[in-house]
Amino acid sequence: MKALNWITNRHVLSALCAAPLLFSSAFASAEDAAPAVAAAAAPAPAYTLTYNLGMYSDYIFRGVSFSNGPALQGGIDWAHSSGFYLGTWFSNLDPDLFGQNATLGSKGNHLETDFYAGYAHTFENGFGVNFLGNYYKYFEGRSASSYDVAGNPILTGHKQDTFEASVALSYKWFTYTYFNVLTDWYGQNATNSSFGSIRNRDTKNSDYNELKFNYTLPVADLNLMAKVGYQTTSNLQGDQGDFAVGLNRNFSLPSAGKPLEGFNAGAIYSDTFNVKNPTYYVDVNGNVINGKHLMFFVKRSW
Repeated sequence: MKALNWITNRHVLSALCAAPLLFSSAFASAEDAAPAVAAAAAPAPAYTLTYNLGMYSDYIFRGVSFSNGPALQGGIDWAHSSGFYLGTWFSNLDPDLFGQNATLGSKGNHLETDFYAGYAHTFENGFGVNFLGNYYKYFEGRSASSYDVAGNPILTGHKQDTFEASVALSYKWFTYTYFNVLTDWYGQNATNSSFGSIRNRDTKNSDYNELKFNYTLPVADLNLMAKVGYQTTSNLQGDQGDFAVGLNRNFSLPSAGKPLEGFNAGAIYSDTFNVKNPTYYVDVNGNVINGKHLMFFVKRSW
């Protein structure tokens, strides 16, 4: 109830509404000149190659801050007309994420690079499916920390590289997605005491359920996004729910010739609930990395 009261606070609502408009109005495009003669329609290409790059006030992943500050994010996507696609994406990270080897005083990874492939199809009735495999790669190769049953880092774990599979079902404005990690959860092991001995337990099959809503409002071309999800971390103490609501707006930039298209700006508010162990989401510097966040961004796709 406290989180609900906070989100309805007029300052938060004002920020969500104003951010997309301020970003986009600052770069209002010149009036497009209509061509004198319409060009003949070109045949659709067999594949498309697109790029994206954006600046975010924070890297928020399922209600958790992964960068603890500004994040530069971008990627490349290749999509075939058959529905198959693949791509890569990157973001900077907070090296203290997950409490990296806190007792040894060492840092974690500074960069996440994702490699993914999948298949998506939308049927004539509007129902869509999307199958995805995503490999989270950390090229520095720093290890995660293991956690005891209280969520405290005690042993060196494995490299953080993680593979996650997902399937999404969509219809009109709603998308439900189920994610399952087929490797250890970001390289973390769980340790349990049993009859006086300590044994490691894997953290495979940690999963996440997400329901997302996207809708274009009849006001100022604003796009509304809302989502709710629940994360489980097998044999760890990181189970929690999260929700988010945000507004964004597409815009273009004027240029000497045709306006530059593909820009988008907005703001997203997120929070968490039913957190199993709050100490799990405290980094080595004592920062709480889950909870309330208000994130702003501007990006471009081309």
